[in-house]
This record gives sequence, structure tokens and C-alpha cells, in this order.
Amino acid sequence: MTDQTHDESVAQASQLADTPSDESDRATSGSADVRSYYPTREAQLEALRTDVIRLSTELAAIAAGTSRLAVLEANVVVQAVENKLRRHIVPAIVVAGVVGYLWTALARPR
Repeated sequence: MTDQTHDESVAQASQLADTPSDESDRATSGSADVRSYYPTREAQLEALRTDVIRLSTELAAIAAGTSRLAVLEANVVVQAVENKLRRHIVPAIVVAGVVGYLWTALARPR
């Protein structure tokens, strides 16, 4: 440690020793600092309300985006099935006929 920093630390220590050591003065000044640093309950509640409003707006936007995405994915699946059916129309008609025949055979009352 250099002599200058040593002299500064000694000067600070002597200043601290010269200050009164009354506990009530320190507690009062400390709690005043804390009170001035932390916002009041009303300000905290208002900040929370603002955050809730902002979050609800973001959630609504996310929900809307998710529903649009689900619709787009469903459309893609429908388009893929339609394209497969168009390319293989004869086997699709045969399978539909077999499924219809089985459905009526199993659903018919005995």
C-alpha cells in the first residue's frame, strides 16, 4: 500500500472516530435512507398493476399467434392429404368403399 492511500485510510478512520456514536441517530438516519430508497406501497402496487396489464396484453398476443399457427398447420395437413388423394385417386376410392362396406356391416342391427 502506498503512503498516500495509507494516509487517506487513516484520515477516514479518524473522521469516523470523530463522529458521534449515538445508536438512535444512526438508526433514524438509516431507516430514513431505507424509506427514501424503497418505493411506497402504493407505488409498488401501481407498478404491479402495470406489469399485470402488460403481461395480459402479451399473453393475448401469444394466444392469438398460437391460434393462427394452429390454423396454418391444420391447413397444411389438409392440403397434404388432399394432394395425396388427388395423386392416388383410385386406391383412395377403393379404400373408402371398403371402409363404408365394413361400417355398414358392423353397424347393421342383427
